[in-house]
Parts: sequence; C-alpha cells; structure tokens
Amino acid sequence: MPIPPPYNLAWRISRPFLPLVLEYRVRNGKEDAARLDERFARYCHRDDLPEHPIWIHAVSVGETVAGVALIEAIRDAGETAPVLLTTNTVTAAARVAALPKSLGVTHLFQPLDHPGMVDAFLRRLTPRLAVFLESDFWPNLVTMTAAAGIPVAFVSSQLSDRAAARWQRQPQMAQALFGAADLVLAVDRLQADRLTTLGARPDSVRIGGSLKLPVTISAPDDKLVAMLRGAAGERRILLAASTHPGEEKVVIEAAEKLGEGWLTIIAPRHPDRGKGIQSICAAAGHEAGRRGTGEPASPGDRLYIVDTLGEMDSLFAVADIVFLGGSLVPVGGHNPVEPAAYGLPIVTGPHVFKNTAEFGALAAAGVVSDIDDSGSLASTAMALAGAPERLAKIGAAGRAHAHETGKRPANAASLCLDLMRGSAPTP
Repeated sequence: MPIPPPYNLAWRISRPFLPLVLEYRVRNGKEDAARLDERFARYCHRDDLPEHPIWIHAVSVGETVAGVALIEAIRDAGETAPVLLTTNTVTAAARVAALPKSLGVTHLFQPLDHPGMVDAFLRRLTPRLAVFLESDFWPNLVTMTAAAGIPVAFVSSQLSDRAAARWQRQPQMAQALFGAADLVLAVDRLQADRLTTLGARPDSVRIGGSLKLPVTISAPDDKLVAMLRGAAGERRILLAASTHPGEEKVVIEAAEKLGEGWLTIIAPRHPDRGKGIQSICAAAGHEAGRRGTGEPASPGDRLYIVDTLGEMDSLFAVADIVFLGGSLVPVGGHNPVEPAAYGLPIVTGPHVFKNTAEFGALAAAGVVSDIDDSGSLASTAMALAGAPERLAKIGAAGRAHAHETGKRPANAASLCLDLMRGSAPTP
C-alpha cells in the first residue's frame, strides 16, 4: 500500500522553506550548523561513509543507548560489517562521537523525510539492513527502504496512547508504514497487539522487550559509599533518584514523617538544580548538605543532596529503599531496571508511561510499590524496611528480572542478523 499522496505533496511544497526551518533550529541549539547538509542527504563534506552498512536509526540519547546495546551485541555475535547510526538530535550525536572506535560506528544525522532526500540517502549508503528503534517512524524513510529491497526491522518498538491514536486516524499511512517491516520486536504484548492492529504483519511480530534500559553495574566510589554510610550510621537510607521539579517537596515532607531513623538522599535528574533544592530544604526547616559544593553528609543530617553526575551506582549501593523520580510528575518515569539490578525495592508515582512494560513486570514480581504523596511514600518505606523476608524476595526478583533484561540485545541481534542474512527469524 503506497503512502497517501498528500504527505509527499506537503514535503514538496515546503521544500523552499526547509533551510529556514533548520537555521531556526540551529539558533536554538537543535541542529549542528556544520552538518546541515546531512539533513538534505548531501555528503560532499564526508569522506568516511561506510559501504553497505548495517543501518540503525535512533532519535535521541535514550534510543541511542538502545542502539549501542544492539551494536555491541552484533559485534559479540561476530558480525564485522560497518554500522551506520543515524540520529535526530545533537545530544545523541555527541553520545555517538564518544563511542570507542573498535565498534566501527559511523554517525549521520537522519535525512529529512522528503522523498528526494530519502532516495539520495539510500542510493549513497545502500544499507544491507535497516533497524528502526523505539517509536520514530518516518513514512518515506521506512517504506522507501523496504521498496529498495532492504530488510526492515523495528526493534524495542512501542507507541504511546497518543501516537497510536494519531496513526489510527491515518489508516492508509499506518498500513503502508507498519506493514513494511519484516521483523517487529515490540516491548511487550500490549505493544505487539497495537502494532499489529496498525498494520504490522502478525507473522513478523515478536516480543523483544525494551533495549533502552541498560543493566550495567559500575564499581561504586568507595569514598562516597563510606561517607554516606558513616553519616547514616544505624539509620535507614531512602534514596530519591532522578527527581524532577515538584517531587523534591514531596520527598522532604516524607523525610519529616520518617523521622530520626532515616537519612534521605536526593539525587536530582539534572544536577544543576542542586542549589535550588537546597533552598527548598531550607524553607522547610532543614539544613541539607550538597555534594556539588564538596560538603560531606554528617550524622546530624536528615537530608543530603547529591547534585553530581555519574554517581548513581554508588547511591544504589548504599540505599535501602529507592523512590524513582519522574513519576510523581508527568515525565513518564525512569529506568527501573538499574535499582532492580541492585536488589532494591522501588517506590514510584503513577506516571510511568515511558517504561510501562518494565514497571508492570517488576510490580507483578513485587519489586515496585505505587505511591501518590508524601504520606504514602513514608508509610511504604517504613513497611518495606520492617519486612526483612519481603525484602529478600524483592532483592531476588529484581536481580532475576535485570538478568533476563540483559539478554535482550543478544536476542535482538540474532534475529536482525538472521533477517539480514536471508533466513527467516525464529521465535
């Protein structure tokens, strides 16, 4: 089924204005001015492009994390073909630039979905396989790739309720796009059914889980761990991890309800918010130390702020209970597999739509508890801390889930390589 003509007509009409749109994005830090040609599939400035690569398309940093996990699994499987990783954002491009050369990855910005630009991209790169990650489905990019005889895989695939409803209002477009995939690895059964309803061929659809949730445990900072344990003494530690504006006030109120037997650590998602969080603590009557200033936690602290990067593994290593942020406000929740890998009980608010499948599986295993305010956060933390047998079961279940999650990239790589090599993927 072809793409409806109005879609490409809109691209052709807008063609004279595309440079202006991209220049505006440059001024707002959303494009790399030196690489705008790549958006138009012009590559005269590049002499390093691979021939017949495995092409993996991501969007931003989160999808790039999934892409890197897949690439590493492809390399572990012994495949030596060059890899092209396309992204849409400058932050993702920076992430790719930092990858080790040994992975053999070349980065390009995704061409705009204008049919002429997609055609130029495919003619220049001639991929041997195309893998589209998560939910970034561009009609021409997908359907023209398939029409060129290039095997197409959707991996770690999912659509939000809003996106699915939008595609349902365009049934011809959806049928053309989702029906073009030779392999669809959905994050869970709900998403598999959703993608099938939109047009994916039932015999192409599998459950593959999300690749966006890395399970890597780094060695903790022994000095930080010793400092925090020394400050806590015999007290329990509640870690509020990756918090967002509006959540710290709830955590501070919960810390007051927990009382003297707890040390609460706040680790904001964006460390530059540390000073502001310190002010919120002061307004609530608490002097909170802040790691970003070099100030250590002390036994007299009820609250301590870790506003630094790259230290979450150390915080998971000392925590007893984790409140995972981005969930009391509609951010969508963060990666629950990381604390689960440490055997920690996870407390979360209602907004987990970015990782619904993962939170659901962990909740079914008893690892995740739902809360909605400071009172339920405090009472849940106290109940968990007072149930050692339950904590032991939570620890075992969380580690087991994380272990299984770690197998997903290898499974996805095997199916994608089978597809590329011309054999039918096996369930």
